[in-house]
Amino acid sequence: MTISNPENLDEAIDRALAIGMERPDPRVAAVMLFVRQFEDGPNLLFIRRSEKVPNHKGQISFPGGGYHAEDDNLEATALREAWEELQLDPQTLKVLGPLPPTPTIVSNFVIHPFVAVPADPTQEINYQGDGFEVAEAFHVPLKALLEPAAFRTETWTIGGYSRPAIFYTYQHNVIWGATAFILHNFLRQIRAGHWQILFE
Repeated sequence: MTISNPENLDEAIDRALAIGMERPDPRVAAVMLFVRQFEDGPNLLFIRRSEKVPNHKGQISFPGGGYHAEDDNLEATALREAWEELQLDPQTLKVLGPLPPTPTIVSNFVIHPFVAVPADPTQEINYQGDGFEVAEAFHVPLKALLEPAAFRTETWTIGGYSRPAIFYTYQHNVIWGATAFILHNFLRQIRAGHWQILFE
């Protein structure tokens, strides 16, 4: 079923995320939303998970993973994971700040997203998948994700209650699950006038 009223949709999303944050003993993770400037404007980096990983095979996500005790903080977790998965050197990144934490329902994680850009926009940056977790890395223009046609929603029943499931589509790529919720929060903030530095 599609939720037709977009005003009520954001309220439903916020309620679902709030319920998820109340679950006991969540595991903690962090992801990196890396934005680069190309000719068509700011682009967001995604990865496609490989078929070798035990969970979420083939799904689209952001670089990231679970917090380790040796990480100084969750920002350090996101930077470490970006390096491990893509050989994305932390020294080449400038972290602009966090986004709201996002819970997962099935795996009981709370994911802390961080937005980053190149520290030096003139420096060439290359990615190299780790060969196990990452099948490919690709960019999506933010302006394409902001188009209403890129977004759809359904109502799913998970854990005994109904919640919105949201989907973003770009070309043949479908972004859903926790990644879609993180993306949705990011795009909501952009529409509200935040993160204008990304468009300058």
